[in-house]
Amino acid sequence: MMQKTDTFDTFILGGGAASIAYLLGGIDHLVVALAIIMAVDFVSGLFAGTKETGTSSKRAFRGIVKKGAMIRLVVIAHQLDIVAGTTDAQFLRNSMILFLIAVEGISVIENMERLGVPIPSFLRRHFEQMKKENEGEKNA
Repeated sequence: MMQKTDTFDTFILGGGAASIAYLLGGIDHLVVALAIIMAVDFVSGLFAGTKETGTSSKRAFRGIVKKGAMIRLVVIAHQLDIVAGTTDAQFLRNSMILFLIAVEGISVIENMERLGVPIPSFLRRHFEQMKKENEGEKNA
C-alpha cells in the first residue's frame, strides 16, 4: 500500500525548516541545546507559576515572546558573522547562543528552586560564570 502525501504541506514544512536552519546558521548541537533549555524553562516556569500564584496566560505569552526575541538575536548574530566574514567560525552566533543558554539555565534553576527542587551549587555557579564570560566578550 502506498502512503499518500500532500506535496503542498511537505513543501511548506520543508521550506520552513530549511529557512529556519539558514537563518540560525544551521541546526547544530548548540541550537538544539538552546531549544531544549528554552522548552524546559518555559515548562518549569508554568509549573512554578501554578504552584505559587496560578498560571497566567499573559505571563505565558510574555515568555513565548521573550523566547522569540532570543531566537531573533541568534539570527542577528549569524547575519553579523556573514557581514564580518566569520561564517566559518560563527563566533558571534555561538557566543550569543552560549550567552542565551546561560541566561535560560539560570532561569531554569530559579524555577526549580521555586518548585522546591534542591539544586547543586556548582550548577548555578557554572551558568553564572558562562553568563559573565559572555557578557565580558560582548563588552570587549
